[in-house]
Amino acid sequence: MRCIKCAKLSLKIICKDCQRVLSEYEQGCRLVDGFKVYYFYKYSDIKEILATKHHLHGSFAIWHLCRISLAKFAKEFSFGSKVAVVPLDDNIKSGYSHTAILARSLLNLELFPIYRALRATNDIKYAGKSLEFRRKNPRGFKLLKEIKTPVILVDDIITTGTSMLEAKKILAKAGVNVLFGLVLADARE
Repeated sequence: MRCIKCAKLSLKIICKDCQRVLSEYEQGCRLVDGFKVYYFYKYSDIKEILATKHHLHGSFAIWHLCRISLAKFAKEFSFGSKVAVVPLDDNIKSGYSHTAILARSLLNLELFPIYRALRATNDIKYAGKSLEFRRKNPRGFKLLKEIKTPVILVDDIITTGTSMLEAKKILAKAGVNVLFGLVLADARE
């Protein structure tokens, strides 16, 4: 097998050298219309790994990346009360949901995932599309479950922030306190 990140021969989907490099991330914060979205990597640093999300073996790659970053965040996170982790559209595609994997990796004594709570009604692909296109073609999120605790929204990538903001607005309209967004990568270069 080869490492998904560097293509060296490896017994693991992400080799030890790449895991070491990826574990030395610098968490950043991006403000999108006043809403804080925290990220762990620049998209260019993990694009090979995220490109696997549409394939079954991608579930293993995403899980390993979450162990290095999101799970570490969850160990250090303290809010003082229960906080729901809501993945953006955790609909199962390619045999699994990569956003559900992200949410699951954040599980701790205070953080708990709520699956199948926020569903996009528009399956349009945003990859490579402009901000104008994204604004003209919203995800059409629907809230499918009642949520009574504060929420952290999770997704894999933030590009323009339109999906994250749309999800936040839907939850806020239902009276849910959205604390912040959390993503693996920021696609701004």
